[in-house]
Amino acid sequence: MDSSERDGQCFCCGVDNEKGLHLEITYPEKGSAETILEIPSWFSGWKKMTHGGFLATILDEIMAHACFGISQKAVTAEITVRFQKTVEIGSRIRAVGRVQEARGRILNTRGWIYDEEGTVAAEATARFIATAHVSRSSVTKTSE
Repeated sequence: MDSSERDGQCFCCGVDNEKGLHLEITYPEKGSAETILEIPSWFSGWKKMTHGGFLATILDEIMAHACFGISQKAVTAEITVRFQKTVEIGSRIRAVGRVQEARGRILNTRGWIYDEEGTVAAEATARFIATAHVSRSSVTKTSE
């Protein structure tokens, strides 16, 4: 997706949202997206742990950007998140998203959050609905 088409008010990646995260997303290969973020203290859950809902938000965002990586606008239909370990606020994380498969307008994605040591702290699968038809040749199947 052309960056000029993005909404500058997006909480995660919008450059015009003064309360947003202003995530800088990269697209290392077709159908993938990555970002690095230091967890702000106001996303604390219990005892300095990052709130799980915030981690789920980051996973949703990075998987949506993976869809952009194959030039597809898409909206989340469903998401499943598995938390592997806690992430302390103030930690630096890396989020990675990939489109695993495209069928018609359905995009199946996976996402991972890695902690500072490179260990998976949370992972997700999600199904997105593209706003236009996606050809199977748009995506190369990957596994991680």
